[in-house]
Amino acid sequence: MSSLSLVFAVCAFASGFGMRIVDPLILPIAYTFGVTPATAALLTTAYALPYALAQPFLGPLGDRFGKVRCMQVCIAAMALALVLGVVAANFRQLLLTRLFAGVFAGGIIPLVLAGLGDAYGLQERQVVMGRMLVAIISGQMLGSALAGLASDAFGWRMALALAAGVAAAACTLTVVALACGAGAAVCAPTQTRSFGAMYAEVFRNRKAVWLYGAVICEGALVFCLFPYMGQLLIERAGSSSAAAPSQAGLVLGAFGIGGILYGFAVRRIIEVLGVRRMCTVGSIVVAAVYLLLLVLPLWWLHALAMVACGTAYYMLHNSLQIEATELAPGARGSAVALFACGFFIGIGIGPPLFGVWLHAAGFTGALLGAAIGVLLLGRVVVQRIVGPTPAR
Repeated sequence: MSSLSLVFAVCAFASGFGMRIVDPLILPIAYTFGVTPATAALLTTAYALPYALAQPFLGPLGDRFGKVRCMQVCIAAMALALVLGVVAANFRQLLLTRLFAGVFAGGIIPLVLAGLGDAYGLQERQVVMGRMLVAIISGQMLGSALAGLASDAFGWRMALALAAGVAAAACTLTVVALACGAGAAVCAPTQTRSFGAMYAEVFRNRKAVWLYGAVICEGALVFCLFPYMGQLLIERAGSSSAAAPSQAGLVLGAFGIGGILYGFAVRRIIEVLGVRRMCTVGSIVVAAVYLLLLVLPLWWLHALAMVACGTAYYMLHNSLQIEATELAPGARGSAVALFACGFFIGIGIGPPLFGVWLHAAGFTGALLGAAIGVLLLGRVVVQRIVGPTPAR
């Protein structure tokens, strides 16, 4: 791995690590500050909403001032916010630190992906980005796991301190890399135009509307089920109410394992299938898993199915990411940031829409609808976005 790729991987890991750090800490935080768990859960929203909304602004800043330098500022600000969270005296202060962290964390992954787009040609980019997913997903998985362990051993503030340390280490690495000249050639400022002019360049590409619409639908269709996994296991897999939360966590964690497997196997998958066929196969497998979840009788079978679902999902998602880096090479940070914003909008609207459909048609109708939607999405991606050339 080159020095620049290492910088990107560490920053991506730190962003993923900080993203899920609060999820296991809701109950101890609620107890510390005397608030309800529902109120404490607002910490997740306070991070996720600015994370999504800040990206269309931070991406053009990367084009204007240089992606590595902007990433350095974002990771430093994120580390500072985590440190402030460690010493928060009340819940309101902690909520503000999560909002602050979310704003700057939202710029890290899009800048990493745009930087990879600058650094690598199209032939190699899909493999490099697939492997970068390993760093992102590993950070998310370890963030949740280590936060719970640190909280049990030393209290929830230690978990935030751990995340701050990871972010600070990533920031230090970017400083050293810049001092040594890593990324100077490929991540220097590329634009002096206004934000509006850069986004106008993005939308001059006819694929843009299809691509951004597709990623919103993808986020909604693939992640709509996740908050309801415990309920699904109780209704369809015989899980008890007491065991369902932990089993649901393991099942959802298996989705991340599938993503890691894709990251390690991406080169071979592309060699065997080509990009267009990979997108088709990915959408078919995700749809098939949704239907399997209706009939599998045990929770661990659901987990195995979600490994396959995670691998297939990233076959589709990684291909869309590559297309985002090619929409407007002169405004790549802007294009990728808007892609990430659309993705998180999809993740946000998917669960409530699924909940409405679940109430009306039960899991059978809701998952059947989601499966059909994923199949249609795969067809649109192949016909309108990926293009006629199967090789990359």
